Amino acid sequence: MDTNLSNLRTFLTVARFQGISRALDELHLTQPAVSRQILALEETLGTHLFVRKGRFLALTEAGQILQLYAGRVFQLLAEAQERIDGLKGLIRGHLRISAATTVGIYMIPDVLGEFKTRYPGIEIRLAISNKEAVLRNVLAGTADLGFVGPPVPASELAMDTYLEDDLVLIVSPQHALAARDSVPARMLTEDLFILRERGSGTREIMEEELRRAGVSLRRAMELGSTEAIKKAVAANLGLSIVSSKAVTLEVMLGHLCAVRVSDLNLRRPIYMLYLRNSPLSPAAEGFRRFLSEPPGKRGGEGPPPARPHSARTRKGTARPEG
Repeated sequence: MDTNLSNLRTFLTVARFQGISRALDELHLTQPAVSRQILALEETLGTHLFVRKGRFLALTEAGQILQLYAGRVFQLLAEAQERIDGLKGLIRGHLRISAATTVGIYMIPDVLGEFKTRYPGIEIRLAISNKEAVLRNVLAGTADLGFVGPPVPASELAMDTYLEDDLVLIVSPQHALAARDSVPARMLTEDLFILRERGSGTREIMEEELRRAGVSLRRAMELGSTEAIKKAVAANLGLSIVSSKAVTLEVMLGHLCAVRVSDLNLRRPIYMLYLRNSPLSPAAEGFRRFLSEPPGKRGGEGPPPARPHSARTRKGTARPEG
């Protein structure tokens, strides 16, 4: 079909207004000029696109088909324009992120805020779920980027290391282990162990390390969020292993104590995932580059990390500095 975009745009406008005279103000053309463009389209296609019904023009069956496909043409052109505009400096666009719970709540919001400050025209959507759901979202194309803890085996996905994270044992300040700087893994079997739900990356790494150390938990309780786990541990219902970034404030305030497990390797990388053979949107590619910048150049490094607390400070006997 040999036609041009001007004729297609005129056709769609006339179809929307159901008449030539009603479309003139929007098209900024004369009535003869619009009639010529419609006639040129009909001659190219070899069929009528409109039929008159009283005072209105109705689409023929061929006209309805052309309306559907012409609409798609202009939608694709708009998407192409958005991507091109994005390449010119991320003027506008959409960024869809799916993050595992710990990353989504405790690690990614601050940097998203910095990105939004630099590129206010980018609309950001952050979906928080467990690792398995993040993988599904990225593979299905409903998320541009995914953030998880454990590495993933999917060959369709590329992985970049985002940052390093440490998991720590947390106990109540009233717990017997609160006074210790480190404990062996075998001591974890004596208490109720509070776990995240299956599909959680944190639980996956913790269980893998316990198996490697030959440690089997005798009693366990499952909770669906890190916040619920922190409250249960603070109430001295049991102990757990969580990201150190998830308990910075609670440890600083003396509500929880963080203890190192001497014979477990609880350091893990956090990965950014994306489809290997599919180009990222300008917004997603821009965010990927943004994460590679030194934090100081992204608009502020944020508060310094909390210093490790001694056993005395963890038990709440030290006074905060004025």
